[in-house]
Parts: sequence; structure tokens; C-alpha cells
Amino acid sequence: MNNKIRIKSSIEFEDIIKNGFKKSNLSFVIYYKERKKLFPRFGITLSKKFGNAVKRNRYKRILREIIRNNQKKFKNEFDYIIIMKKNCENLIYKDIENNLLSLL
Repeated sequence: MNNKIRIKSSIEFEDIIKNGFKKSNLSFVIYYKERKKLFPRFGITLSKKFGNAVKRNRYKRILREIIRNNQKKFKNEFDYIIIMKKNCENLIYKDIENNLLSLL
């Protein structure tokens, strides 16, 4: 995932979570907020309850790959914060992808 489409600052994370909209299912919570740009931006987060840093980073890489492969399905005028829930650790790649895309 390109650095220009990542949300890294905690101020932006808080703003999107407090002032944006929310959708959720059993595997994900997605917060999104409208902005006026030509491309969507993404922030990914996992709880420490998910596992150690190695495990969390692995699932972040999986999510970034899913986003990269399906970037055209996300609307260009939004910022997205994606929070992965703990029950995703038992799913395979295709199930994770289907659960995320079903929220869109």
C-alpha cells in the first residue's frame, strides 16, 4: 500500500472515529468520513488482544493486500479506518476478503 493512501496520525484517526460513520459485522468495524480528494485513504488497526506484534503485523499485511487488490471498490472521496476483530484469526484469506468487502 502506497504511503500517500495511509492514515498514520492519531489526530486523523480520532477525527474519523468521532465524526465519521460506522459499519460493522462479526469480523470488522469500518469508520469512514468524507473528504475532497481523488483517492481513498486507509488506516488499519488491531487490538493487542489479537496477539503479539508478529501476529498483528501479519494480519495488517493481509489487509493491505486485500485493499490493494480491491482499491477500485472503495469510494474515492472517503477516508477509512478498518479495525479487525479477534475472530478473524481463524479465517482464511478469502473469507477475510469477503467479510471486508461485504461491508462496502
